[in-house]
Amino acid sequence: MFPSMPSYSGTVLKPAIILLSVLLLSGCSAMQAEALGLRSSKVTKTPQQMSNMEICDTYAYGRKATHTRAAIASEWTKRGINRKYCDKIKKQWYVTTTVKALANAEEKPRSKKVQPVKSVQF
Repeated sequence: MFPSMPSYSGTVLKPAIILLSVLLLSGCSAMQAEALGLRSSKVTKTPQQMSNMEICDTYAYGRKATHTRAAIASEWTKRGINRKYCDKIKKQWYVTTTVKALANAEEKPRSKKVQPVKSVQF
Protein backbone atom coordinates (compact mmCIF):
# COMPACT_ATOMS: atom_id res chain seq x y z
CA MET A 1 0.00 0.00 0.00
CA PHE A 2 2.75 2.50 1.00
CA PRO A 3 6.18 2.44 -0.59
CA SER A 4 8.81 1.21 1.80
CA MET A 5 10.71 3.98 3.54
CA PRO A 6 14.47 3.62 3.87
CA SER A 7 15.58 2.89 7.39
CA TYR A 8 18.21 5.38 8.57
CA SER A 9 18.38 3.97 12.10
CA GLY A 10 20.17 7.08 13.29
CA THR A 11 23.32 6.65 11.21
CA VAL A 12 22.72 9.83 9.26
CA LEU A 13 20.42 11.61 11.66
CA LYS A 14 22.70 11.74 14.74
CA PRO A 15 25.70 13.34 12.97
CA ALA A 16 23.34 15.80 11.27
CA ILE A 17 21.87 16.83 14.62
CA ILE A 18 25.34 17.19 16.16
CA LEU A 19 26.54 19.27 13.21
CA LEU A 20 23.46 21.48 13.40
CA SER A 21 23.98 21.99 17.14
CA VAL A 22 27.62 22.97 16.65
CA LEU A 23 26.70 25.41 13.90
CA LEU A 24 23.98 27.01 16.00
CA LEU A 25 26.22 27.34 19.05
CA SER A 26 29.10 28.77 17.03
CA GLY A 27 26.79 31.59 16.00
CA CYS A 28 26.19 32.70 19.56
CA SER A 29 28.16 34.57 22.18
CA ALA A 30 29.13 33.71 25.75
CA MET A 31 26.31 35.96 26.93
CA GLN A 32 23.75 33.98 24.92
CA ALA A 33 25.23 30.66 26.04
CA GLU A 34 24.97 31.82 29.64
CA ALA A 35 21.32 32.72 29.10
CA LEU A 36 20.75 29.16 27.85
CA GLY A 37 22.43 27.81 31.00
CA LEU A 38 25.49 26.44 29.22
CA ARG A 39 28.04 28.46 31.24
CA SER A 40 26.77 27.79 34.75
CA SER A 41 29.24 25.17 35.98
CA LYS A 42 31.82 25.91 38.66
CA VAL A 43 35.30 26.87 37.42
CA THR A 44 37.79 24.45 38.97
CA LYS A 45 41.03 25.67 37.37
CA THR A 46 43.58 27.73 39.25
CA PRO A 47 43.37 31.46 38.43
CA GLN A 48 46.66 31.25 36.48
CA GLN A 49 45.17 28.55 34.23
CA MET A 50 41.84 30.34 33.63
CA SER A 51 41.12 32.06 30.34
CA ASN A 52 40.34 35.77 30.37
CA MET A 53 36.66 34.90 29.89
CA GLU A 54 36.69 32.62 32.94
CA ILE A 55 38.40 35.34 35.00
CA CYS A 56 35.73 37.79 33.87
CA ASP A 57 32.91 35.33 34.61
CA THR A 58 34.12 34.59 38.12
CA TYR A 59 35.31 38.03 39.20
CA ALA A 60 32.97 40.44 37.43
CA TYR A 61 29.84 38.37 36.79
CA GLY A 62 29.70 36.11 39.86
CA ARG A 63 30.25 32.65 38.37
CA LYS A 64 31.22 30.13 41.05
CA ALA A 65 34.84 29.02 41.38
CA THR A 66 36.80 26.74 43.70
CA HIS A 67 39.40 29.42 44.44
CA THR A 68 39.00 32.54 46.54
CA ARG A 69 37.87 35.84 45.13
CA ALA A 70 41.17 37.37 46.30
CA ALA A 71 43.22 34.91 44.20
CA ILE A 72 41.06 35.63 41.16
CA ALA A 73 41.27 39.39 41.80
CA SER A 74 45.06 39.11 41.90
CA GLU A 75 45.08 37.46 38.46
CA TRP A 76 42.53 40.07 37.21
CA THR A 77 44.93 42.85 38.23
CA LYS A 78 48.03 41.04 36.93
CA ARG A 79 46.49 40.63 33.47
CA GLY A 80 45.15 44.20 33.41
CA ILE A 81 41.56 43.10 32.79
CA ASN A 82 38.78 45.63 33.26
CA ARG A 83 34.98 45.57 33.08
CA LYS A 84 34.86 47.18 29.62
CA TYR A 85 37.11 44.43 28.22
CA CYS A 86 34.95 41.75 29.88
CA ASP A 87 31.77 43.18 28.37
CA LYS A 88 33.41 43.24 24.94
CA ILE A 89 34.61 39.63 24.96
CA LYS A 90 31.37 38.38 26.51
CA LYS A 91 29.40 39.77 23.55
CA GLN A 92 31.82 38.39 20.96
CA TRP A 93 30.62 35.38 18.96
CA TYR A 94 32.37 32.04 19.43
CA VAL A 95 33.19 31.92 15.71
CA THR A 96 35.01 35.25 15.96
CA THR A 97 36.86 34.12 19.06
CA THR A 98 37.95 30.87 17.39
CA VAL A 99 39.13 32.59 14.20
CA LYS A 100 41.12 35.16 16.21
CA ALA A 101 42.74 32.40 18.25
CA LEU A 102 43.65 30.43 15.11
CA ALA A 103 45.06 33.54 13.46
CA ASN A 104 46.94 34.38 16.68
CA ALA A 105 45.24 37.77 16.70
CA GLU A 106 43.51 37.43 20.06
CA GLU A 107 42.89 40.79 21.69
CA LYS A 108 44.55 41.27 25.05
CA PRO A 109 43.56 43.84 27.65
CA ARG A 110 45.72 46.92 27.93
CA SER A 111 48.56 46.46 30.35
CA LYS A 112 48.91 48.83 33.27
CA LYS A 113 52.57 48.11 33.85
CA VAL A 114 54.45 50.79 35.70
CA GLN A 115 57.24 52.41 33.71
CA PRO A 116 60.64 52.41 35.43
CA VAL A 117 61.72 55.68 36.99
CA LYS A 118 64.68 57.36 35.31
CA SER A 119 67.55 58.12 37.60
CA VAL A 120 68.38 61.72 38.29
CA GLN A 121 71.95 62.76 37.57
CA PHE A 122 73.50 65.75 39.29
